[in-house]
Amino acid sequence: MPTMSPDVFIQIVRFRVTRGRAEPLMQAIFEHLDDWVRRCDGFVSSNFHVSDDGHHVINYAQWRDKAAFEAFRQHPRQFELQGAIAAQAPEQAEADNFALTRSVTT
Repeated sequence: MPTMSPDVFIQIVRFRVTRGRAEPLMQAIFEHLDDWVRRCDGFVSSNFHVSDDGHHVINYAQWRDKAAFEAFRQHPRQFELQGAIAAQAPEQAEADNFALTRSVTT
């Protein structure tokens, strides 16, 4: 069974998009994930989910700890990522930060 540190830092971002814009938004983010984000120290994973109606994209991202996440937020290329997201014109974006309190697996 996988174990996770209690220090793991989780950010969940919810984007509201017009129908048909979920895939272009994710592709814009994937380019940065593949290019530099996944190589940031402390990056664990980024998981994307699209709602059945196609109007919401959820990114569930995990970082080793809050310090690693904060270092990512200060990365010199952060503005490029934010610009790529803005260029896809999501109607709304909300981010919340979480601490892992329990994980249940098979």
